[in-house]
Amino acid sequence: MRRLAVLFMLLCAATLAACGGSSAAVTPTDTTAPAATATTATTGSTSSAAKITMGLTDFTSGDVTIKAGQAVTFDDSGDNAGTHNLVTGANGQFTAMAGAPKEFASQGGISFPLGTVKTITFPTAGTFTITCTFHPSMLVKVTVTP
Repeated sequence: MRRLAVLFMLLCAATLAACGGSSAAVTPTDTTAPAATATTATTGSTSSAAKITMGLTDFTSGDVTIKAGQAVTFDDSGDNAGTHNLVTGANGQFTAMAGAPKEFASQGGISFPLGTVKTITFPTAGTFTITCTFHPSMLVKVTVTP
């Protein structure tokens, strides 16, 4: 009787495995951890730059800290991305900030049509507040250490 019970359980397990879901193989698509509230890039790193992602009307990642001379990738390519124009300042208003990258040096800022990814080098130490002229509530800080 015990053998019959074991055989029955094995048969049930095999049946469930054969009928369970799609015949397509399941593979993980993303094994990285979710974006943290702060990212730190290290000197001499061969990995990609620190990354700030943008949503439809907000920054979907947090502030970043890098060293002078390192870069930040601004990524507007996600499924919920939108069109943005980034400048230094707050509340959608341009404010010149000494030492900010030249791309942020004018009121025109940096245009991000939907799907755009741009990497900007920050050569000078300081704290730079970035906002979107289209979405005044968007605000993120890039802290650059010496």
